[in-house]
Amino acid sequence: MHRWILGCAAVLLASLTAVSQMDARAGSAAFVTLMGVASLGYVGALVCISRDTASRQLLVICLLLAAVWRIVLVSGAPLVSDDVYRYVWDGRVQRFGYNPYTSSPDDPTLAHLHTDVTRQIDPSSAELPTIYPPVAELFFRGVVTIHESVAAMVTAVVLCDLLTVWVLWVWLVRSGRSPWWVLAYAWHPLVALEGAGGGHVDAVGTLLVVTAGFALSQRRGLIAASALAAAVAVKFLPVVLVPLFWGRVRPRDALVGVGLVVLAYLPFSGLSLVPAVGSLGVYTETWRFNGPAFLVLEPVFGAVGVLVIAAGIGLGVAGIARMRLGVDDPAAWAWPMAASLLVMPVVYPWYLLWVTPFLTTRATWPLVAWTLGSLVTYLVWGSELAGTGWVLPRWVVPLEYGLVAAVGILVWRRSGSFPRAATS
Repeated sequence: MHRWILGCAAVLLASLTAVSQMDARAGSAAFVTLMGVASLGYVGALVCISRDTASRQLLVICLLLAAVWRIVLVSGAPLVSDDVYRYVWDGRVQRFGYNPYTSSPDDPTLAHLHTDVTRQIDPSSAELPTIYPPVAELFFRGVVTIHESVAAMVTAVVLCDLLTVWVLWVWLVRSGRSPWWVLAYAWHPLVALEGAGGGHVDAVGTLLVVTAGFALSQRRGLIAASALAAAVAVKFLPVVLVPLFWGRVRPRDALVGVGLVVLAYLPFSGLSLVPAVGSLGVYTETWRFNGPAFLVLEPVFGAVGVLVIAAGIGLGVAGIARMRLGVDDPAAWAWPMAASLLVMPVVYPWYLLWVTPFLTTRATWPLVAWTLGSLVTYLVWGSELAGTGWVLPRWVVPLEYGLVAAVGILVWRRSGSFPRAATS
């Protein structure tokens, strides 16, 4: 066990170190290959964990190694996405008294607010105000108030990532599961890439969802409801988890959560009480990437209609999970969000960060395949840099989702049915 798990760590460290030193966009094929090598090391580690457990000291060493390759990746950020530049802009305009939901980076009247960092925002994004919910915006402002730089933003995200590792570890121990499964999150190549290598705010939301789950398992209803509310105000995806809280939190705790969301919106919406959404409508109507189910359904139901369907599917899966699975079951938390994402118009790899803390059971094996397979979509940079647009090679989507389906069939055949656990 010792030798094999450390061998997997060496594979991850070597491949992620190589990734941090390269131009991942110009060399997208080599980048995806290296991430594939890291994925093999990760899967090897999961096999080791599932077959045996070792000393607590070795687990600590493994977690320290995870911290090491995060530090290495921070030095190369951002590797494959420009979102962090937008985060700095949104935080900066707030500091100067502007509303990010009405302030576009390419607005000539705001040219004086730009820095060398914010001038790197992608032109297709620069023409629009922000789409991020208010807790994400407040996070951006808090970071740039301390230090206005990409490094500061990425470091803040990594700190949230490391806190997720800690909360997940405690949750595993308190629920009687092996603490070694914390490596399913801590060693995931996608987590390292999109957190330390990209600074995506989804890592902040992930921390809040894990906190909500752990608090709910400990019957801390107020903390659980507040954490979920904050997560929804980072990105809307975890709203589908609301049925998991039914009967497990007091109505007044739920009202506090709703109140926190309202309070978060107030600085941006003012006395109108209409939630600020920025360019969210434009995003919904025009942005498309790696969402094959959406492309099939949109001509029939329209963009808004499919989004309603996506939310309904997620809520429905969460409702079933509430009836059939325990609060500590990872599948109860992962599958509602994953089911909703399957029908979304845009599925960037970092959107899958939300499910990565829950890849600790056979029922979530298909999501292991999806989170790793999504890395292949970064081949899109080849067509983007060639000037042909944001177009994936034709074989990428069938490979990505075919892998998910194949693993799903394998799980179904081995389990015979949807797994059950005692509710609480």
